[in-house]
Amino acid sequence: MNTLALDHIRVADLGIITAGAATTQVLADFGADVIKVESTTYTDPFRQWTQVAAKSSGPADLNASPPFQSVNRNKRGVGIDLKHARGREAFLRLVSVSDVVVENFRRGVLERLGLGFDELRAVKPDIVLVSLTSQGLTGPESGYISFGSTLDALGGLMSVTGYDDQTPRWSGTNVNYPDQLVSFLAPGVILAALRQRDLTGEAIHVDFSQRESVTSVIGESVLGYTTTGEVARPRGNRDPVAAPQGVYPCQGEEQWLALSVPGDEQWTELCRVLDLPALAEDDRLRTASGRQSAHDVLDKQIAAATAGRDKHDLAARLQEAGIAASPVLDAGEVLDSPQLGALGFFQDAAPGGFPAHRQRGFAAGLQDTPGTVRQPAPRLGEHTRDVLSALLGYSDQEITELADAGAISLDEH
Repeated sequence: MNTLALDHIRVADLGIITAGAATTQVLADFGADVIKVESTTYTDPFRQWTQVAAKSSGPADLNASPPFQSVNRNKRGVGIDLKHARGREAFLRLVSVSDVVVENFRRGVLERLGLGFDELRAVKPDIVLVSLTSQGLTGPESGYISFGSTLDALGGLMSVTGYDDQTPRWSGTNVNYPDQLVSFLAPGVILAALRQRDLTGEAIHVDFSQRESVTSVIGESVLGYTTTGEVARPRGNRDPVAAPQGVYPCQGEEQWLALSVPGDEQWTELCRVLDLPALAEDDRLRTASGRQSAHDVLDKQIAAATAGRDKHDLAARLQEAGIAASPVLDAGEVLDSPQLGALGFFQDAAPGGFPAHRQRGFAAGLQDTPGTVRQPAPRLGEHTRDVLSALLGYSDQEITELADAGAISLDEH
């Protein structure tokens, strides 16, 4: 097997939930040695963010949560209490042999723990500290706390999502788009910081503002306002150019087809495939502007024409006619997608992972060193002894003493 692209990088991972943990998982997928640091007094909240993690009786299974499993694969897990003096000492020893520290705690938490940027670079002069902050490290609102809902609102995204006749919509707990966005962008920023570190030999503190990342995706709306003074509003499924465009019911319960018609030729083909000759012959609908004006009426007629048809068959026919159309797939259908199967998107984790061991794959693949799912998310403290002994040089007696003192936790099942 070829060496993975990032196997020369080690990350001391304090990242939690999606924004932090999914960011470091990208690095782990491509070979970085990511060591996730938790303690029994403060675990990653994702370990308990699902009913699957809780048993009907007895303590919750902190290793069973699907959200936790989905963003912590390929990592080693150590239990270190950062509030304990000897736990702090152990963490700093880990930092001394690491390239990157990633955290997304509330602003000021690291400093109160005595683990701020100055303390980290004192033990590793070229460390890269990545702070995935809510609002950034400076400014009048830098102390704000946030979740996906508040970042949707503060970043401006909520102002353009949803439908124009309803209240603003946020991306919801099933997606939490702001958190996902951070995990898409931050790994690239980390690699840029490592490149700069290699050029200068100096420590770098990366201030990654999650709020800024959200606003960055509505750049067109911001620019439009500065040039025209017009505020962008929610459009639902509508498009300023393509018409018709929307999601239409198909055969079966909650079965849908999405389609978009950007030009006159596609409109003619849509009418042919849906057997709507009267619409094709209507001169008022021969132009995009005419179809935009009649969009509400068109939606009803298209919905009536799609309602009794299989979404997969209809999407295939529309694609053959040159129309952008797709069935709306749920999680089970996505899992069985032949296209994702051909790309090798889904992979199985090693035995011991969460039930079916099926893991999402990678949005991009390197030709010779693709990302791999090598192991499931770690149990709490699963690799504490191995990391402290083989990597940090602690003796067995010292590890036992640290465990007895409550500075570390072990899981040696």
